[in-house]
Amino acid sequence: MAALLGRPYTAAQMTYDLRRLRLRGLIERQPHTHRYRLTSYGQRVAFFYSKLYLRIFRPHGPVLEPHTNPLPRPLAVALEQLDAAIIRIHEEAALAA
Repeated sequence: MAALLGRPYTAAQMTYDLRRLRLRGLIERQPHTHRYRLTSYGQRVAFFYSKLYLRIFRPHGPVLEPHTNPLPRPLAVALEQLDAAIIRIHEEAALAA
């Protein structure tokens, strides 16, 4: 994690992150070990976010960044609807966890 973040990553930060993932139902601790595994729900969430990145954010990243040229209205409406759907899915996932 320290290499990915570009800064030190303490054991306390790791404990906090693992606890949050576990409480949200994304991972579960293997009995009698210090290991965690991804739950089926966690796999679906990871798959959703990876597909979201691969299909939307990476290819259309420059369009999503603010700039002086306004987006065509149909595209702006579609992006607003997508944003609202992502927020709704995220909130439903948080309530289910």
